[in-house]
Amino acid sequence: MSIVTRRSKPLVLAATLLASPVAHAELACPDTIEVQQRANTPNGWNAAYGEQSPRLTGVTVFDGPPANRASVKYNYRRQIAHELHLIWNLTYNPRSYYVQCQYERTSALISAPLPAGTRGCEVVFDKNTSYPAGGMAVKRMVCR
Repeated sequence: MSIVTRRSKPLVLAATLLASPVAHAELACPDTIEVQQRANTPNGWNAAYGEQSPRLTGVTVFDGPPANRASVKYNYRRQIAHELHLIWNLTYNPRSYYVQCQYERTSALISAPLPAGTRGCEVVFDKNTSYPAGGMAVKRMVCR
């Protein structure tokens, strides 16, 4: 017989949801995206563009399309050494859940509906790596 304290239940629930033996499709934000930028420069000025692709810095889960602005707060936040883990436990929803990915050095946001049957998402940030415009590096992210 195992004893589960009230405090450890979110961890057990999150681990159960994210490690479910039932086969579900997985979705993860791309680590980087290609963005085509164009600057309207004033007379006498020239624009230059960096060669590095914007890197993933944020993930938001939405109840319905992101345009509806109904973001879902994570259920659990845990720090382990230099990592910050955010976990969403998702229940049945007649609307689709969506995930939106945010990247450094761009205002471009990409989003996609989560596959039917998705039970949860986990995002792990590297607290040792941050970007000049703000945001921590995402080490890994998956919804299943």
